[in-house]
Amino acid sequence: PGYAIYDRPFSRSRSPKPKGRAGRRRGAKGGAEGPDGRRFKPHHTTTVPKVTDLEAKFSSGVDSPATTAMLRNIPNKYTQEHLLEEIDAQGFSGSYDFFYLPIDVKNNANVGYAFINFTHAHDFARFCADFKDYHFKRSGSKKIATVSPATVQGLQQNIENLMRKRVAQGQHGPVLLHEGRRIDLDEAVKIYKNN
Repeated sequence: PGYAIYDRPFSRSRSPKPKGRAGRRRGAKGGAEGPDGRRFKPHHTTTVPKVTDLEAKFSSGVDSPATTAMLRNIPNKYTQEHLLEEIDAQGFSGSYDFFYLPIDVKNNANVGYAFINFTHAHDFARFCADFKDYHFKRSGSKKIATVSPATVQGLQQNIENLMRKRVAQGQHGPVLLHEGRRIDLDEAVKIYKNN
């Protein structure tokens, strides 16, 4: 009493099983077909730039030289301070004006990548060379770093990008430097607008 008896195999899905061809959404070449018959293409396949595309764009000299790096494969237990200490120990202290290591506050861990904007393109190039295949020193991690030009380039564009997003402030927020001292995002916006 009170329990339904099922004569079909157990399934974890709560979704009803599709009936006939109408329930079939996958096409022969991948992707899915919407109710209007058009093919669905996942957002990330068209909008996420490829590393090689970015490298070609910035190495061609068409745009201004790259200054913002994306450092990947950062051990998740690294804090902003840990990573900044390690970057500074490699000789980059005073060469950047923007640093952001996104933190998953729920898990109290970083998300594995960071953005660093250098004040000069030659520091960016040196950082890319020094941190390519870099072995992180703390936490006994076996992760090996990769570096590439970030999609968003330059201090101004990074500040504007953060203003459009809901980004943590305080200890988990971005590090912005002006004339050698740390400033918060609001102060950086004021300084930027006055220049």
